[in-house]
Amino acid sequence: MFNLSGRVCANVLRCDIAVKSGFLRKRILSESLGLCYTTKTPESQDSAQKKATSLDLENIELLQKQSNKWWDPVGPLKGLHSMNHVRVPFIRDGFLATRAGQDSQRNNSGPLKGIHILEVGCGGGILTEALGRLGAKVTAIDPSEELISAARQHLKLNPELSQRITYLTDTVEEHMVQNREKYDGVVLSEVIEHVNEQEQFLTHCINSVKTGGSIFVSTFNKTFLSYVIGIFLLEDVFKILPKGTHEWEKFISPKETQKIFEKNNCSSILVHGLRFQPWNNTWHWTKSVDINYIQHAIKH
Repeated sequence: MFNLSGRVCANVLRCDIAVKSGFLRKRILSESLGLCYTTKTPESQDSAQKKATSLDLENIELLQKQSNKWWDPVGPLKGLHSMNHVRVPFIRDGFLATRAGQDSQRNNSGPLKGIHILEVGCGGGILTEALGRLGAKVTAIDPSEELISAARQHLKLNPELSQRITYLTDTVEEHMVQNREKYDGVVLSEVIEHVNEQEQFLTHCINSVKTGGSIFVSTFNKTFLSYVIGIFLLEDVFKILPKGTHEWEKFISPKETQKIFEKNNCSSILVHGLRFQPWNNTWHWTKSVDINYIQHAIKH
């Protein structure tokens, strides 16, 4: 959590309440009453099956505008670069604790040698390359041609790594057609809060994994505090993220993801809180999952 002074916190919260309280109260009230808001236009079942209904085209357009800055470690996406210091060890240790990790042929090529990972929503490849450096074979997909192009361009700087990484302009819905139960694990890091039809999206991701495989999710919890930090402060006040990057109604709690896992014969085995400090661009572990969290589930 931000360690702001009491005066700044008070001013921020007063401003938040004065400017946006109507919006937030409406959202929180709807959640507590079990109501549902949606911006998706009605469509027939047939047309929905013909395209990826999880895609938020406006959000994709916003993100792909950052394609030329994706690999700038001090640019607008520097938080994703520094996040690798916590999410990569979490994913590595999660794999090594499972049968897939124990059966992998670990040697000097890296601890994840022999493990095949699907990364969904890879963007420009910040996490993808980090996983590849651990020896994993990574198939990374994203619906944005611009972001996949940026990922491929950066990968050219490391020919050895390019032998283990494959980038595809694809959606998980389309990818699943030929790749059901193919992977040892799937990773969706800072992705699910950007999609529509979240249960369907996560179900497709789960279906790509073999029995005994792992699912890793990192995202924002859906709380008042996550709204204040993740949207109001990061986007509106400090402008660390482009305005419109996140929508509070798409934040999802670990309890909700756990319900989806259980519906799909999976068990959530670990949930850990994360805290971002923007003044020095660092991430830290925390017991609280009120803002950000990372979760590991196993498919049975």
